[in-house]
Amino acid sequence: MEESDILKTVRKEEYFVKILNNYEKLVFSICFRMTQNYFDAEDLTQDTFLAFYKALPEFDGENPGGFLTRIATNKCLDYLKKAERRTVVAEDN
Repeated sequence: MEESDILKTVRKEEYFVKILNNYEKLVFSICFRMTQNYFDAEDLTQDTFLAFYKALPEFDGENPGGFLTRIATNKCLDYLKKAERRTVVAEDN
C-alpha cells in the first residue's frame, strides 16, 4: 500500500468516525421509531453505518444526515417487510 493510499484510508476513517459521532443518535431514533424495539433499532443502526461505510467511496459528501436518514429508513422498511413475512397467520376453521 502506497503512502497516498494510506493517507486516503486514514482520512476515510476519520471522516467516518466524525459522521458516526454526529449522527448516531439521529439514526438510532429513526430506527427505534420505526421498529418500536430497542434491540432491533440497535442492530439496524449498526447496519446503517456499515452500509454508509461501504458507500463512502461513491458518496459525494453532500448532506450526510440526509444520506444516513435514507439508508436507515430503507433498512427499517426492509426489516419490517421481512418480519411481516415471518409472521404466520393462523386460520380459524
